[in-house]
Amino acid sequence: MRIASRRRPRALAAAAAGALLAPLLSGCWTGAGGAGSGGDAINVLMVNNPQMQELQKLTAAHFTEETGIGVNFTVLPENDVRDKISQDFANQAGQYDVATLSNYEIPIYARNGWLAELDPYVAKDAGFDQQDILAPMRQSLTGDDGKLYGQPFYGESSFLMYRKDVFAEHGLTMPERPTWRQVADLAAKTDGAEDGMKGICLRGLPGWGEVMAPLTTVVNTFGGTWFDKDWKARLDSPEFERATRFYVDLVREHGESGAAQAGFAECLNNMTQGKVAMWYDATSAAGSLEADDSPVKGRIGYAPAPVERTASSGWLYTWAWGIQQASRNPD
Repeated sequence: MRIASRRRPRALAAAAAGALLAPLLSGCWTGAGGAGSGGDAINVLMVNNPQMQELQKLTAAHFTEETGIGVNFTVLPENDVRDKISQDFANQAGQYDVATLSNYEIPIYARNGWLAELDPYVAKDAGFDQQDILAPMRQSLTGDDGKLYGQPFYGESSFLMYRKDVFAEHGLTMPERPTWRQVADLAAKTDGAEDGMKGICLRGLPGWGEVMAPLTTVVNTFGGTWFDKDWKARLDSPEFERATRFYVDLVREHGESGAAQAGFAECLNNMTQGKVAMWYDATSAAGSLEADDSPVKGRIGYAPAPVERTASSGWLYTWAWGIQQASRNPD
């Protein structure tokens, strides 16, 4: 999936996202303070991805100045934020009004009655068109009742990023549609291409939203699956084992140091600092890699998610905003 805004400067992209978020957070504000909030304020719990950090920096000068609503941010790494969100929303504690949720969690949270319906807010905002959001993403943010419970902050797929200058210097060519076998070969050839550079970065940090995100796409393209159509676990299938072994061996032989502690943020840092020649991960990373202050701006090439037995691979994912049902400040 191509996300055009990835090419924009980060501040502009975040400002545009903040403008889209404002109607969701302030459409019918009545000024009531929530639990843990002081006066005209809302509490936001979110993942520490670069785009969210940009939003945090821009909030006071844009959202708060325009609406008079203060925003108290709690920003945590992915695994930590998921734990904290699930605890607060499951207990309907109301400590946080809004949180970053994925399109995996939102239907589950909606089924459990933990989220506020967003359709009324969409209907009231004449300047917002829900049809602008990709149909599969709209569907993934609805509950079993067909109602809307999440609004995307950004959407992403996954692709392969590589240092095109390093490839050119060593006479290497990235295939137009690479296979994982070709990627492994290129990782071996670029391992050590520059002082301290490894061939590839792949997530190794435990967590379903960390290592399991890219690993599952590798499993799928190798012909494996977590469950068959009858919900029988298939983790011991030859395809699943082959894909997992391939992933682990590739990281051990040509991957980043400290792979067991490396998630999205760590791999982004490795790529930005020139410590790896390739990285397979979320398309949202391009915004940071191409930022004005990025040391590798203009030096990164992009290729589709590598494949093995399937015609394509990758994911369709969003970090979206969900309002807790127990929030005292839903409007």
